[in-house]
Amino acid sequence: MRSRILAQSVLAIACCTLVLAVDTVVDVGYSKYRGRVVGDGTTQWLGIRYAAPPLGQLRFAAPKNPLNTTGIQDASKFGSICLPQNPTDWSAKPNPRFQIAEDCLFLNVFAPSNATASSKLPVMFFIQGGGFGSNSNANYNGSDLAREGNMVIVSINYRVGPCGFLQSEEVVKEGSLNNGMKDQIKALEWVRDNVEKFGGNPEHVVLNGDSAGASSIVILLVSPALRNANLFVGAISESASEPTLRTLAQGQDQYNCLLKASGCSNSTASLSCLRSLNATKLQTTNCWFNPHIDGSIIPDTTFSQFEKGDYAKVPTIFGSCTDEGTKNAPQTTDTLSDAHAFFLNQCPSLSNSSLTVLDEMYILNHTAPVFPSSGKLWIQASNAIGDFRSHCVDNFYQSVLARDGMPTWNYRYGVIDPDQEAKGFGAYHTVELYAVWGPNNTDGNPPKSYLTSNAGIVPVVRSYWTSFIRHLDPNVGRMRGTPVWEQWDEERRRMHFVTNETGMERMGGDQLRRCEVLEPMMRALEQDPPKGVKTQLDGSAIL
Repeated sequence: MRSRILAQSVLAIACCTLVLAVDTVVDVGYSKYRGRVVGDGTTQWLGIRYAAPPLGQLRFAAPKNPLNTTGIQDASKFGSICLPQNPTDWSAKPNPRFQIAEDCLFLNVFAPSNATASSKLPVMFFIQGGGFGSNSNANYNGSDLAREGNMVIVSINYRVGPCGFLQSEEVVKEGSLNNGMKDQIKALEWVRDNVEKFGGNPEHVVLNGDSAGASSIVILLVSPALRNANLFVGAISESASEPTLRTLAQGQDQYNCLLKASGCSNSTASLSCLRSLNATKLQTTNCWFNPHIDGSIIPDTTFSQFEKGDYAKVPTIFGSCTDEGTKNAPQTTDTLSDAHAFFLNQCPSLSNSSLTVLDEMYILNHTAPVFPSSGKLWIQASNAIGDFRSHCVDNFYQSVLARDGMPTWNYRYGVIDPDQEAKGFGAYHTVELYAVWGPNNTDGNPPKSYLTSNAGIVPVVRSYWTSFIRHLDPNVGRMRGTPVWEQWDEERRRMHFVTNETGMERMGGDQLRRCEVLEPMMRALEQDPPKGVKTQLDGSAIL
């Protein structure tokens, strides 16, 4: 009898000390959300509000806290993604993967189903791309990453176009600047306050983003508003570029452009007029909106902030794809005049002599294959924009990081897909996402070889990424048999990802010299020079 009582007491104590896995219903304070167990070892909570709907008077305002709700909210489906700037954007077309709406400030959480509230798993915080004009990497499935990396994945939507980045004196007085960036910060604060309830560690959050998401990461790294916030401990930047960071006066021109396009030009209360319109009336093909200088989140250009050492001192990975430019240069580029028009469209301040330098570096006497339905100079123009919008941008940031003794790693993603090679696109902008997330977890349109001959690159890349997110070092948990990923330093060593041939290489001397020549152009791309000031490239060292 005594032994039975003793056994029951021990069992009771064990039950009391048992740590239970996170329930599908999670209380985040203002709401309770019911997620779903997928059955693959992970649980998903989709479409969680991290901010109030940015509607009515909250249009063009900083994100506010969500309102309290009663009952249990369904978190089994993704929420709407944010309205694209351009009405002809691909994300504006009917798509079974998502819907668009102005009410779009949602995030998604993917976690191992056996995680507990005390697991303190590393967190990957994903910021999608889209040129700050759309949410282009929406609704990716993070379950494979969460399960294989034993970590929590958080992905977010954020406002883009005029809803996210309207800039003018009127906005300063009656609204808020850089709301798309403030959305990202608001979501990071949500992670700090709530991710532990899903099994994550709020003190171990690693940023990961591609394209405009990668550029956002650079902005977050230099933002004084985050310098002491301790919202992240590392960052992976995939194919960052330089968004044009306008001054208030330059932003005013785009504000006036939107007033004209939307029919609010004659209003005596122009911002109120813009707030009164149906959201689709704010969409435009002629006006452009980006993150901008605001004295708070973005006090100066990111190049200048890095040069001064004014950035978050955390471990980083930067990298880009071999053929970054093929989907960003006009495929119709056929003549020297076409190439010049393209260069000037990118950087209107280029002098005639600078165009000559670009011709010598990329166009004249630089032969390249000519592909069906493509101009004779498409590849040459693609090589140029690949350098000045991506490869050389990474070189700039990481040379500063190496100067300051910060651990940083670089990659060149060059996985060859036969179909994309035949079309001339090669290893195009952000194609590495199919390897990081897995070909079945992204946009539903992976290169076919990622399911066959290139399937082996997926676990290789993913193991480096998950290792960095877990250990702030891509090598600790890398796949057995893969090479050590050496840090970027004055030797400019980088990992070259190619199926069955992944290994270290150095940035070539020719590319480095081109980057040195292109630096004035890259600075002009990041912030337009005053009217009448020409951007001069000195090609004497390589011509």
